[in-house]
Amino acid sequence: MKRLLTTLIILLVVIVTGLTALVMLVNPNDFRGYIVKQVQKKSGYQLVFRDDLRWHIWPKLSILTGEIALTAENAKAPAVVAENMRLDVELLPLLSHQLAVKEVMLKGAVLRFTPDSQPQKQPEAPIAPESDVHYPIVTGSRAWKLDIARIKVVDSLLIWQINENSQLNVRDINLLLEKSDQDHVDLNLRSKINKNQQELSFELNSSVNISDYPQQLSADIGSFKYQLQGVGLPSTGIQGEGSAIVKYQASPESISLQKLALTINDESALKGDITATLKDKPQYAIKLNSPRLNLDNLLGWDALPKNTPQAKHDYRIENNSLKPVIATSVSALSDYDLTFLQGFDANVSFTADKFIYQGMDIDHFGLKAVNNDGLTEITQLSGNVFGGHFALPTSIDATVVPARLHTKPLLQKIEVQPLLTALALPAIFRGQLNVDGDLSGKGYDEYAISHDWQGDLTIDLKNARLKGLNIPQLIQQSFSRATDQVSQPTNTDDFTEAKNMSVKAHLDRGEIRISELTAASSMFNIKGQGRANLLKQDTDVALWVQLTKGWGKQNEFVRRLAQLKIPLRVYGDWNNLQYALNVESMLRDELQQKAKKSIKDWLENNSSNENLKALEDLLKKK
Repeated sequence: MKRLLTTLIILLVVIVTGLTALVMLVNPNDFRGYIVKQVQKKSGYQLVFRDDLRWHIWPKLSILTGEIALTAENAKAPAVVAENMRLDVELLPLLSHQLAVKEVMLKGAVLRFTPDSQPQKQPEAPIAPESDVHYPIVTGSRAWKLDIARIKVVDSLLIWQINENSQLNVRDINLLLEKSDQDHVDLNLRSKINKNQQELSFELNSSVNISDYPQQLSADIGSFKYQLQGVGLPSTGIQGEGSAIVKYQASPESISLQKLALTINDESALKGDITATLKDKPQYAIKLNSPRLNLDNLLGWDALPKNTPQAKHDYRIENNSLKPVIATSVSALSDYDLTFLQGFDANVSFTADKFIYQGMDIDHFGLKAVNNDGLTEITQLSGNVFGGHFALPTSIDATVVPARLHTKPLLQKIEVQPLLTALALPAIFRGQLNVDGDLSGKGYDEYAISHDWQGDLTIDLKNARLKGLNIPQLIQQSFSRATDQVSQPTNTDDFTEAKNMSVKAHLDRGEIRISELTAASSMFNIKGQGRANLLKQDTDVALWVQLTKGWGKQNEFVRRLAQLKIPLRVYGDWNNLQYALNVESMLRDELQQKAKKSIKDWLENNSSNENLKALEDLLKKK
């Protein structure tokens, strides 16, 4: 035991003596100039130490300095400014003039990625010296050699100016770069990004391949956690985890996310690839797919009850949890300026097995779009919803303000009642809807559609049911009150059913002109025309109804009624339809026609009667 204690004491004395000798005999500023020169040679950045370097013995052998700055060539502002820097070094390499740095730590750093911090080319300016001349550089066999194993940045800030009017602040940066071998670096990053009263906090772990740096870099992000909170988002925020392979290429400059896998609020997920070629005009290629994507959950629309008073009358509600409603806004949401689309080209493909939007569960959703110079072609925007299929191929001209759109909606076998409910429109119809249209106009929201869009629509409704109005009943009831030749109706339902209903219409700034309306069932045939208004949600349609069955009796009068096309006007608010039917006038006309026929028959049978001329004159007057 004595020998062990003696050995330990001797070892401790040697270490203390060595460290003391190192502090006394080795000046850390001897290799300051070398560090400055190597940084400038390898990166082109000028490193400036504001204070002298000094030793720090405990708990690690370290070199400390005060404020430092790292500035690009001819830049107006430093790219990096740190309150202090610490270099943890190994003892034994120092004895052979090697600087083995286990860790470099920057604390309270401000990193600037702005135009002022970028290198500026000044070909006519004199060439600056490569190194700091205040400290001599040791050459020859005693020159210092630099090796860094870890870089650590603590409690720092990144200022990233995206353009003249937009700046992004990345706060609370905690970064650790640790070399695992000659070609790989392990990266751990935790930080927060603030913009537009929203905060994105994230944490990621990645292995970075630097074997081909600076020509290219690749990073395998094995773990990524994030949370997005703030204005315009659900109270619980948006959070999840993910992984991806990130690749950067210097020439041509591009960055890509490959094998991206992202979960969103434990309910939605995204997978796919994203590539950005960073030219003067960036080019984006996006290919994503999702087993399930719930936009209502992500945007907080799940919390809004359908058909609430707020939903019907106020689109511009500030509450994050409220869901916007289609076709009821009272003013334009914007000037429909999409000129930003001219700033990049893109090719986008997105598919989702289940896509939830404004209460609509859409299966097999697909989106394909190409943007070139602000001219966007959405070749596919389709899916299955409410038992049927929809497709909305659309072209967008973003070279003008307001942007112009042209779309050809196609709806096939869609149940119309849940569709009307989802659009916050009165659900007065039931049946399977088919729509074929050609529409165009300025803008892209419900205000634009109801105020500016124009085009033609062909609408077919199979097994249609119109709630609130029983056309056969009201006709039969009106006639039964005027004559005993017709029975009282036995069908007291408050709806009209038709096997087929077809409408040809033209939309003109919210006004729908119905040029042709037909409907047929086993009891009636209907033709008509009229108008409807999207904003006022009212209608005025003139119908001609041929009621072939349901009169309750069989006689000559009923047989004539079954051949008549009875005029019926349907008008008023969609939720409270009114009708106008002048039975007395029809009966009077029918009696006149019957009287004329009787007189004509009598005249034909009594052609020799001397009063024939007088009766003929009377018939003509009638």
